Amino acid sequence: MRRVGVLSLVLACLSLVGCTDLSPSPDSSEKSPADEDRKHRYSSQIDRVVDGDTVHLKEPVLGSTKVRMLSMDAPEVNYQGKSQGKYGVEATDYLKKRLPEGTDVQVVLGQEKKDDYGRLLAYLEVENQDINEEMVRQGYAVPYFIYPNVDRFQAFREALQQARKEGRGIWNPDGPLEEMPFEFRLRVGNREPNKYVGNFETKEYVEPVDYPDIPLEQRIFFWNAEDAEEAGYKKKP
Repeated sequence: MRRVGVLSLVLACLSLVGCTDLSPSPDSSEKSPADEDRKHRYSSQIDRVVDGDTVHLKEPVLGSTKVRMLSMDAPEVNYQGKSQGKYGVEATDYLKKRLPEGTDVQVVLGQEKKDDYGRLLAYLEVENQDINEEMVRQGYAVPYFIYPNVDRFQAFREALQQARKEGRGIWNPDGPLEEMPFEFRLRVGNREPNKYVGNFETKEYVEPVDYPDIPLEQRIFFWNAEDAEEAGYKKKP
């Protein structure tokens, strides 16, 4: 009787194993968007604000403390000794109010983590608010997307549309900014446009000199035609 009981127990166990789903678990190497976000996210504190789109951190990230705020462009306060006057000053002053020294920030790096000057390319977040986007929404900066750092395009476009609609900052109808920051830098530096420009809606791109053909709210800049093609854009006829 004891042998029969043991045999029955073994058979029961085998039956349970056979009913158990032994298929492989999902690949743990697959990263969710949240995982990817965490991979690019660092904590630091503000040391000082340089201008409307540049800050210094107290704690370095990837060996750098200087941040060029990503996907936005504020009027210049000192580019080769020239400025865009009150517009640059107002942008800088507003950013100083939002990011006083010692402010805890989340530094969210882009797909390209640094520029040619070694500055971090990042979104700065305070209590889950994207300060880069806020600068656009309040009318102190314009969107400035350079491929491949384009993941927040639609949010910034909505911020731009709201700023324009409400006449904030550089969009004040009584004294709007007449020259975009990148245009100002080209003129002061006596340089021609050198980035191809894509239309986010039509997925067409144009030569650098034809950038005015693409509305500001649709512009994505590419370093070369190959990048534009890689991103799925076709040259405008």
